[in-house]
Amino acid sequence: MIKKIKNKKLRGFSVLEAVAAIFIFSIVTLTMYGSFGAGLKSLAQSQHRVAATELANEKMEIIRNMTYDAIGTQGGVPSGTLLQNETVSKSNQKFNVHTYIRYVDDSFDGTAGGSPVDTVPVDYKEAKVEVTWVGVQAGHGVKVFSKFVPDGAETNLGGGTFRLNVLDGSGAGLSGTAVHIVNNNVTPHIDISTYADSYGSVLLTGMPAGDRNYQISVAKDGYEPITTSPPYPTTSYDPVDVNASVIASSLNTKGIIIDHLSGLNIHSRDFHDQVIPNAHFNLKGGRIIGNDHVTKAGITNYNQNLVTDAGGDNNVTNISPGKYNIVLNEPGYTLAGANINFPLSLIPGQSLDVTLLLAGNSTNSVIVTIKDSITKQPIAGANVRLYNATGTDITMMTGQMGQVYFPPNTDPPTTLSSGNYNLSVTGGNHQNYSGTVMINQLTQKSIEIAPL
Repeated sequence: MIKKIKNKKLRGFSVLEAVAAIFIFSIVTLTMYGSFGAGLKSLAQSQHRVAATELANEKMEIIRNMTYDAIGTQGGVPSGTLLQNETVSKSNQKFNVHTYIRYVDDSFDGTAGGSPVDTVPVDYKEAKVEVTWVGVQAGHGVKVFSKFVPDGAETNLGGGTFRLNVLDGSGAGLSGTAVHIVNNNVTPHIDISTYADSYGSVLLTGMPAGDRNYQISVAKDGYEPITTSPPYPTTSYDPVDVNASVIASSLNTKGIIIDHLSGLNIHSRDFHDQVIPNAHFNLKGGRIIGNDHVTKAGITNYNQNLVTDAGGDNNVTNISPGKYNIVLNEPGYTLAGANINFPLSLIPGQSLDVTLLLAGNSTNSVIVTIKDSITKQPIAGANVRLYNATGTDITMMTGQMGQVYFPPNTDPPTTLSSGNYNLSVTGGNHQNYSGTVMINQLTQKSIEIAPL
């Protein structure tokens, strides 16, 4: 007897379903892996913070067991044997330990320079220990503070009170600015590293007297760094930011203004917007750091020889705001114009595009610049006609900078022969002009016309 076997239809995964399953599995796996990685990182940071807290407390306990007179840092005010900065290994991690000791002028009995005047402004000492590690910047680490009072009545140690104010261009204080103060003309030498408070200020009491010998450096991410300089003739010019002075028994104040860094995106092109690669130029300007002692001319902090790349570009970043000039140093070319007038003004935090218009010196050509005879400003939208008796007759319109370049970019190319040409200007809400120009290689013609 023959048995009939009933066929069963076996169904598997289609390719689309398999791909979808793999995709969902991948998303779930990556999410879990990311969460697991973030958890491990968070756990590691927690362990580092615990170890940093222990280390900060250990360092502070050492200070608490010191006599009042001994509490101080090497190079600091007050002076002592404690290191301002050191690297310590703990729990298989390297930590940076910053110890900062300062005198405090308590307002309870008046302040230096205030009313009433406190003739002994070194009322007590404040100690701060901050511990940071990889991934945690200064100002965001573990901090421990403590105050220490002298045994008995406070005594006048001499010196003066010094306040530094770090401001931006608007006059607002810049909190968290790194401040470095050095004076090698006193004994012991002073070398203090600290940060400005929430008002952008640093207040130091008991500073030894000194005449313009406190060098101060300030730095903050995204802002121009500034370092003060000694006066002329130690510095070859009269610096704007001269070293600070401290007068004994007085409140001495100094302000330093820093602004957001800026940038210039410089492009080298011809008048037909074609790239001119590897164009050499000099860029000079920026922040005025001083004045020539004789001529009183301003001296700026930027003066560099630069070159555009193969694409005709050079992005100059992290430079101070201010006025800048550009001088072309490319043989065979003339800087015939730009999309902006020089000197250009760069404001804080700005990234400015500058297109340099270069013209070849050996080509028979003419650059015509039209300006208002009264304001000396370029005239845009004026029709400039160049023609002669041998068949050349070209009319072009001036652009934003009041310029046109002959010959125009055509296919086939238009060329000019050397010789005399007629030149006329109409439109642009100004009077008409007629004249001539002699073209021999690169020629530049500037015309001033009166408004209607």
